[in-house]
Amino acid sequence: MKKCTITTLGIILVILSPPNHPYAQSPDHAPQRVYRYCYDIRPAEWYRNQAGLWKKELAGNPADEQGWYNYYFACRYANMEMDERERKSLLESVVCELEQVLPGSYLVPYFKYYNGDRRIEHLEEALKRRPECPDLYWEFIQNSELNGMKARKKLFCEKLYSSRDIISSLYDYNFNVLNSTSPNSILFTNGDNDTYPTWILQEALGIRPDVLVLNAHTVFILGDYLKMKVDERGLDLDLPSLSRENIAVFLKDLVSSIRKKYPETGIHIAPTVYEEYIKEIRDRLHLTGLVLTYSEKPMDNMALINENLERKLRLDYLEHDWYNEQHVSKGIMDQLNLNYIPFFMALSKSHESSGETEPGKSWKDKAVFLARQADREDLIREMEEKHSP
Repeated sequence: MKKCTITTLGIILVILSPPNHPYAQSPDHAPQRVYRYCYDIRPAEWYRNQAGLWKKELAGNPADEQGWYNYYFACRYANMEMDERERKSLLESVVCELEQVLPGSYLVPYFKYYNGDRRIEHLEEALKRRPECPDLYWEFIQNSELNGMKARKKLFCEKLYSSRDIISSLYDYNFNVLNSTSPNSILFTNGDNDTYPTWILQEALGIRPDVLVLNAHTVFILGDYLKMKVDERGLDLDLPSLSRENIAVFLKDLVSSIRKKYPETGIHIAPTVYEEYIKEIRDRLHLTGLVLTYSEKPMDNMALINENLERKLRLDYLEHDWYNEQHVSKGIMDQLNLNYIPFFMALSKSHESSGETEPGKSWKDKAVFLARQADREDLIREMEEKHSP
């Protein structure tokens, strides 16, 4: 299985494309629907193949708007390792071709915006041409968040939620992330699938609006945005003094600065955040549910795990995810759900150490089930080796 990296707001996680993916049985010579990374991820070779296939399709049917969508994103994801200037030039040439044959398509201003200029007038024109397009809602949410436009962010969070564009289990997952945090705390996330759903839960449904969600990569690269967010929360921090050496040192300095001046503010890290990003604070992070909680002192994390489990989290969807069996994002959800395994294995070990064999086995079985759903036999072997009698 090949690694693929998700990026948009930042990097969200490295996942493995499961061999039982719904596309896995599709013939290589057949053009297939190409989804954005937030829905589905395939190897670069697959995208290269699809780019060629869709180019041929468009030669025979240049008015196929969906074909241009597939072609553009196939080109985009097939060349993630290309020099940024070359890649942008390639994508701009695709948009130029598109504009010649379909000048009135919403894709023209959408792709111009997406290619990197982020000019809001392009996004607004795309929305004018296709007002019911969920892809555009994602972009409006991001743009609104970065520019402090709260009412507009709320509006498009509501629109995206109402569109049912996001697989429901992703909301369940992020509901559990949010509800693993302490009141009025800060949650560091990593990218699309652990950031946008939390915002939507907060804005559209009023779930845990007390939690300040900060995308780790975004606050590292955008100092003005970070200042806006901490000012909104009433946190007086010496942001210019934070190290910009790398994101790991930056996060260590930021977290330490918050803890020193506001010790009552809880700090949590989503389990999707890269290990490389948190390596400077790793020894101070404690599993407390579907988050890692920062503490400079020893803490009874099992008590918090049990409290979160009994009162705050919803887990039924892990086994009974109605209607989502064939959803395009099923593969990504199977990978995200692997983040429950440390949580479940901690519960298993706690019960077993107390002589409660059956509950211990039950939680281990749940962990094995999630590993099997993601086709991770290596994790199953690891669990068996580490937790064998």
